[in-house]
Amino acid sequence: MLLGKLATPATKVFQNGAFGSRIETADYMVVSTKRYVIGDGITEFDVRFGNVITENGKERFDILLREHVEMSSEELISWGTDDSVLLDLIAAKLNTTLTDKIFKDLHFTY
Repeated sequence: MLLGKLATPATKVFQNGAFGSRIETADYMVVSTKRYVIGDGITEFDVRFGNVITENGKERFDILLREHVEMSSEELISWGTDDSVLLDLIAAKLNTTLTDKIFKDLHFTY
């Protein structure tokens, strides 16, 4: 799995009753698509934000947030065979940047 380390973590606010809340953060993002056709007008991507969790010596990707992103063929023109380029393109579309890209063999639930 190719993960992008977010320069600024994604955040999610959880409501705790009428007067309280807590904020959780996600340090990484992963991107997937179910269908990519070269030259197609629009490609839909699923972006998941989460953290790498280690339990009992095994690592997994714990998803905190999901986002749906559509990109035009013009926006994807620089994406070739290197999928790390796609992470930067998606991050830019979401008005953020990545500090690192890492490969890990992780399990996660969609």
